[in-house]
Amino acid sequence: MQKPDIQSLTNFLIIYTKTLLGSGTYTSRVAKCVGRIAKVYGYEININFFFHHITLNIVDRSDKSKHRTYVIPNHHAYINFKIILDLSALSWAIYDHRYDLEKAKEIFDQIICQEKRSFLKTLFLVSIANSAFCRLFGGDFGSGVLVFFGTFLGLILRFFLTKFKIDLRIQYIICSFISSGFVFLGLDMGYTNTSDVALGSSILYLIPGVFFINSVIDILKDHILMGVSRIISVGILICCIALGIYMTLSLTDFGILR
Repeated sequence: MQKPDIQSLTNFLIIYTKTLLGSGTYTSRVAKCVGRIAKVYGYEININFFFHHITLNIVDRSDKSKHRTYVIPNHHAYINFKIILDLSALSWAIYDHRYDLEKAKEIFDQIICQEKRSFLKTLFLVSIANSAFCRLFGGDFGSGVLVFFGTFLGLILRFFLTKFKIDLRIQYIICSFISSGFVFLGLDMGYTNTSDVALGSSILYLIPGVFFINSVIDILKDHILMGVSRIISVGILICCIALGIYMTLSLTDFGILR
């Protein structure tokens, strides 16, 4: 295996780091995978993670005068566990089989060019899942149907808001308000006898559970700054969800605010 040029390796690791972190994994996993790849090629890497940026420093172990330092912006994309799994496996494949850098780039390109999940399929399955949660929490059949269509409407709305690059916090407020408002219309017409479960379940699809888990893992793995930043961001999003459903309750005659 030929030792790659430091600039070529740096360029590859920048894209690899941004893609893996942006797919929704926790910070220590990214650090281990990137460090594993750098070690195979004879380089040492030091990374500092921040919520919006990453500082990356690469040094040639055999010649300390060769080094690169970059500050790169984080790329937050949709959570994709398949990409996380495949990129982690790629780091181990490079470590075990000693792939040269060109081979690693080729496999990386194949991973990120995988066929994307169908939005319509995701839309339907998430709506079904949220409806199932409603039933699991004690909602009747009418509640399940209302939650299904409320989630369906909220996801479509969020898709278009994302396309127009609306701030994520504004998206959460609007989608929470619309989904809970749609469910309330069904409650007002008497389609269900478990109104509290229906309203509570209508906004479950917005709960940022993965980000909350990642923030706890980051703190436990000593990436304190990143973990605290993430958990504060999660708290803000939960407040936005609460604000959206509060708007629904305050504009209606549902008795929970009386």
